[in-house]
Amino acid sequence: MLAVAGFCFFLGWQLAGKDEPLRTTVPLPGLVTGKTVVIDAGHGGRDPGAVGKTGLTEKEITLDIALRLRRLFSRVGVYVVMTREKDQDYGDTGDLSRGTRKSRDLAYRAGLANASGADLLLSIHVNSFPQSIWSGAQCFYYAGNPESKELANAIQDELAARLGPNRRRPVAADYLMLKATRMPAVTVEVGFISNPREERLLADAAYREQLAEAIFAGAVAYFLRQRERAGSLPVIRQEEPSPAGLPPVSSLAPAPELPATARLYFAVPENKGPELRAEERELPDRAESRPALARCLLEELFAGPGEKSLLLPAVPPGGWLRELRVNGKTAVVDLKAELEPAVQGGTAELLAVYSIVNTLAVNLDLETVTLLVAGEKGRTLGGHLVLGEPLTPRFDLIGENR
Repeated sequence: MLAVAGFCFFLGWQLAGKDEPLRTTVPLPGLVTGKTVVIDAGHGGRDPGAVGKTGLTEKEITLDIALRLRRLFSRVGVYVVMTREKDQDYGDTGDLSRGTRKSRDLAYRAGLANASGADLLLSIHVNSFPQSIWSGAQCFYYAGNPESKELANAIQDELAARLGPNRRRPVAADYLMLKATRMPAVTVEVGFISNPREERLLADAAYREQLAEAIFAGAVAYFLRQRERAGSLPVIRQEEPSPAGLPPVSSLAPAPELPATARLYFAVPENKGPELRAEERELPDRAESRPALARCLLEELFAGPGEKSLLLPAVPPGGWLRELRVNGKTAVVDLKAELEPAVQGGTAELLAVYSIVNTLAVNLDLETVTLLVAGEKGRTLGGHLVLGEPLTPRFDLIGENR
């Protein structure tokens, strides 16, 4: 809970009825009135997002929470820009692939946010993973904008304080809505629809109100900290996408120098991620060339962890590889289109992408890996990361390097 002397409007607000005025000890309008906030309800229309066992969809949860957030911000004089107010998407009505429709939808939303000149962006999503063990709300931010990290920390603190213990911390992610927008921006994954208990909570109107209140409180806490830092630490508005600022691949531990042995990166079954960890494995055949080794690595990765492993598949098991090219310090991996609907949720997408990138980069000493889907750039697996540009490995997602 926000703990700032003389600024305890939250207590009065919680005691007030939902439709009563906010009670404050320091005038809240003086802090936020006149601000502009973009609220992005993820997915919509033909794109349901993640779907729970009961049929509950991500798109209906995100819209409901977004509308609740609009009410909270509007009551204190904040101008709200909604990327959608009903069940719709912007991915074109033509006969396009799912991934192409999604990338167009994201580009439209990012353009709308930039055109608004907003002070911050809140993108609301619901997480999912093939296994049901994970739970908890989590914020994601683009590492190229330090203000986004500040915003993510403020919201994560409020989520943990208001909704109960949560070991999750904000994580950097290259999501298009975060990279392509110029204001401080955060994706809030409000919980795992793949977890039966959390799916029941996400279906409850009172719990959705709690989520909206926590996100609102975190945004106000960010504005307060921003005001306190005014004049000493200027807000960084991201005019152009900037590098993620991650250490080079040389900082990663090298692959084991054992004949036909490799490191394959799978998901860690701990409720604090997203996190990858290496499983060392002897490959079935000694590859005669780097492309052959790359193909062998991906086949083993897509087969999943070993029989006695405690790790989880980061990519759903299957034969997803269409084509592969390795040239010097780079590789291009073309994945089958059938993988797109098999990946649901921001965490699942992040882990799937970087399990591939990290596995190839570490074992082949690559600097970048480019992922395509069905031979095309601009496709997306889970609806957050638009593929087609070179990706550098993410050592910060590897558990033993944290």
